[in-house]
Amino acid sequence: MFQQGDELALSYFYQEFLPALSLYANKWVEDFSIAEEIASSAFLKAWKMHEKLDSYNAIRAYLYKIVYNDSMDYLRKEKSFSRVEDAATVPDISFNSPYENLIRAEAYRIVHAALKELSPGSQQIISMYYLDGKSTGEIARELNLHPSTVKTQKQRGLDLLRKKILRPIIFTVYFTAYYFLQFFN
Repeated sequence: MFQQGDELALSYFYQEFLPALSLYANKWVEDFSIAEEIASSAFLKAWKMHEKLDSYNAIRAYLYKIVYNDSMDYLRKEKSFSRVEDAATVPDISFNSPYENLIRAEAYRIVHAALKELSPGSQQIISMYYLDGKSTGEIARELNLHPSTVKTQKQRGLDLLRKKILRPIIFTVYFTAYYFLQFFN
């Protein structure tokens, strides 16, 4: 549908990939608002090429390639405009290769999508525990629940996440590696 110019397909990809692409760009530009702009503009560029993008994986790979290239362009421009060249202002990407950041962003996308499928209670408790770093006791007091209820909700949520995440991550690593090698080489 994306290839045929269906705007609902564009909306689907935008919702599916914007958070991960923003995270991916932010690894280099280190400014989340700029990273979001780079990620958003990638969709415009991909939309202009929609007739040539014939599969989910091709669209995903193309979006990541655009975000990577635009992030590097941004860093080059920032470096050329800065008066004092300071090694600390340009991130050291030798330990954060595009491939590592791509895998990290895709894993984030899969986890983010899986979290949305949990019950509201499990979703809130897992987010508070793992993303906000709150203890079981803090969550129980904040939500006015018994600590055993928090533990149960957390365990149910983790069990469902394991089932929803394991297979997609294995496939994502495989296909991402394949498309990464196709587009970045």
